[in-house]
Amino acid sequence: MEGTGSYHRDWSEENRGRQYQQHDQHRQPEGSGSHYYGPQGDHSRQGNRIPEEVVTPPLAASASSGSLMAAAVDFKTHVDQACRAAEEFVNIYYETMDKRRQALTRLYLDKATLIWNGNVVTGLDALANFFDMLPSSEFQVNMLDCQPVHEQATQAQTTILVVTSGTVKFDGNKQHYFNQNFLLTAQCTPSNTVWKIASDCFRFQDWASSN
Repeated sequence: MEGTGSYHRDWSEENRGRQYQQHDQHRQPEGSGSHYYGPQGDHSRQGNRIPEEVVTPPLAASASSGSLMAAAVDFKTHVDQACRAAEEFVNIYYETMDKRRQALTRLYLDKATLIWNGNVVTGLDALANFFDMLPSSEFQVNMLDCQPVHEQATQAQTTILVVTSGTVKFDGNKQHYFNQNFLLTAQCTPSNTVWKIASDCFRFQDWASSN
């Protein structure tokens, strides 16, 4: 959305009745000026990248000029980067959750924290044990929203907020509506940027269900 500093996508309108796993085309947010490749992308261009990594092009350097126009362009670039990372992350995360659960912790930082319906889980070993206990799942994402987090709030660490909502059905249980919030932090190299989950908050929204 222009001028808001955030990105919102209602997947339910565009892909009604389809699972997110079917979205294997390479998408590019309008105005981004860059190309990226999703989990089903062109692996010949990704080198030895593993499927459970969220990788985008190198982050653009901040504008050196102090003018308002330069600052606006710089901020728009950061929003575009957040859009690319968020879309790729959502595709990879939920496909991994449903199909390759044992590899899901590769998307988290070593000391990441998950809050699952009020229950706190911290660290990769605890996360692996928790995910192993969950029944098999079938997620459908209907909404994606993202925005960069101001560096003053993250000690200059490049971070984006990703919010999703949709439906999920765990084996043996009824379908639930859910909402999930992620804080993704950038691990930067000269050739690319790898995004990892620092914080993850998941909640059922049964109040919205008509079942």
